[in-house]
Amino acid sequence: MAEELGSVTRSQWEYAGFYIETLVALVVAWSFFIFIYGNKRRRLLLPPGPFPLPVIGNLHLLGELPHQALTALSLKYGPLMSLRLGSSALTLVISSGDIAKEFLTTHDRLFAGRPSSAASKYFTYNSSDVAFAPYGPYWRQMRKVCVLQLLSSRRIDSFRFIREEEVSAMILSIINSNSEYPQEDSRPLNISKTVSALTNAIICKMAFGRKYSDEDVIGSTGFDSLIKEILLLAGSFNIGDYIPYLAWMDHLRGLHRRLKNVHNTQDQFVEKVIDDHEVNAHNDPNVPRDLVDVLLAASAEKDMELQITRDNIKAVLFDMLVAGMDTSSTSIEWTMSEALRNPPVLQKLQDELERVVGMERMVRESDLPRLVYLQAVVKETLRLHPAGPFAIHSSLEDCTVLGYEIPRNTLIFFNLWAIGRNPKSWGEDVQSFKPERFLSEAEAGFIHKTHENFEWLPFGAGRRGCPGQQLATLVIELAVAQLLHCFNWRLPLNGQELDMTETFNGLTLPRAHELLALPTRRLPVL
Repeated sequence: MAEELGSVTRSQWEYAGFYIETLVALVVAWSFFIFIYGNKRRRLLLPPGPFPLPVIGNLHLLGELPHQALTALSLKYGPLMSLRLGSSALTLVISSGDIAKEFLTTHDRLFAGRPSSAASKYFTYNSSDVAFAPYGPYWRQMRKVCVLQLLSSRRIDSFRFIREEEVSAMILSIINSNSEYPQEDSRPLNISKTVSALTNAIICKMAFGRKYSDEDVIGSTGFDSLIKEILLLAGSFNIGDYIPYLAWMDHLRGLHRRLKNVHNTQDQFVEKVIDDHEVNAHNDPNVPRDLVDVLLAASAEKDMELQITRDNIKAVLFDMLVAGMDTSSTSIEWTMSEALRNPPVLQKLQDELERVVGMERMVRESDLPRLVYLQAVVKETLRLHPAGPFAIHSSLEDCTVLGYEIPRNTLIFFNLWAIGRNPKSWGEDVQSFKPERFLSEAEAGFIHKTHENFEWLPFGAGRRGCPGQQLATLVIELAVAQLLHCFNWRLPLNGQELDMTETFNGLTLPRAHELLALPTRRLPVL
C-alpha cells in the first residue's frame, strides 16, 4: 500500500512538474511577446486598436462577418485603428471617407500595393493578373491593356448589343418558365440564379467571344460550380497567410490539395478558351475583338515594355471571370431585394420607367441616362450592400500619415461597408434605404460630394480602384430596369418581411438565402 501511495504521489508530482514547466514556458513566451511588442509600439506611433494575443493577434475578433465586427470595433477605437492579424501582419482598418481620402489621394502611390496569399498564387498564376499583381511596370501595362481594349467607354459601347441581347433573353426565359401557369398563379422565380446566369453570359461573350456551358468545364460539376468553388477557396481562411510557421496546418486540412485541384480545372478551361481563339482566329473588322483576341495580339507584339506570356493571359481572364460575374449578379440581387421590400420605392421606379420609356417597348441601354431615380436606387443599394465589403491594399514603403508611423508591407483594410454606413457622412438614418440621398433638390442630378469626399466607395478608388465600374453599373441598371418594367413582382412570404441576412464568402457579400419572387407580366408587348 505504501509503495502504491508513493507511486501515485510521484506520478502526481510528475504531472504537476509538467504543468508547472508548461506554465513557466507560457509566462516566458508571453513576457517575451510583451517586451518585443511593447518595444515595437514604443518605436512606432500606431493608431489605437485592441491589444493582440500571442501568435493569433486579433484574428479571434473577426468572426464570420468581419466587416461588421471591424465596424463595431471602430466605434471603440476610431475610424483609423490598428490590428495584428496573426503573428506578423500589421493591419490598419479605415472606416470613414475622410480618412480613406487621405490614403487614396495624397498618399495613393504609397498604398498601391496588394498582399499575396496562397489562393491568389494558385488562381492568378503567381499574382500575374491585374487585381492581385504587385504595383509596378507589369501591373501598369496589363491594366492599360484591359482598360483601353475592353473597359474604355468606346469599347463598352461597342458591346452594347451583347448586354441588350442577353437581358432580353433573360426576360424571355422568365416568360417561358411561367407560360404554362395562369397570370395570377405564376410560380416563384429564383432571381439569384437568373441574374447569375445573365452576368455569366454577358462577361463570357465580352471577354471570350461566346457563352460556355457546363460541358466545357472538364473535371467539375459545371461552369457555375467552378466559379463558386474558386470564390470559396479564394476567400477561405488560410492559416499560413497569417501565421507563416503554421502553414503546414493548411496542408493537413487539405486546403492546398483543393486549391491545386480547382486550379487545374480552371487552367484546363482557360486553355480551351485560348485554343479556341487560336484555331478560329478572325480578321473581320465588323466583329468587336474580345479580351482574348486583345491579349493574344498584345502577346505577339515585340515592342511591349514587358512580354505577355500565356500564363499572364490566363491570369487576366481569371480576373474577368471572378470580378465581372459574381460582383454584378450580387449587386442586381441586392437592388431587387431592396426594391421588393420597399413598395414605395418599387412604385416610384415603375412610374419613372412608364414615364420615360413608355409601355409600348422594352428598356434600351440608351434610356438609362434619363432614368434618374433608377440610378439613385442602384447607388443607394451599393452604399448599403457593396459587392465586396473590403478593398485591401498594402504599403510599399515606410511612411507617416496623419501623424502615425506606418511600416512597409502594412495591410490596409478599407472597410467599404462601414464607410457607406458612417452616420457622420449619411446621418442618423444611415440604415434606412433612401435613394433620395443621391438626388439634388430638383431631382435632376446627383450630389457629387459623396464621390469627392470618399463617402461612397463600393468600387474602391485611387490607382487600385475597380476599372470595371462603368461596365458593372450599366449591367446592374439595365437588368433591374428590364425586370421591373416587364414584370410586377410579389414576395411568396405570406406577409412576412424579406430576409435580408448577408453572408461573407471571403471576397464578396451576397445574400445568405436566394431571392425568390413571383413575376406577372406588366408590359403588354411581351
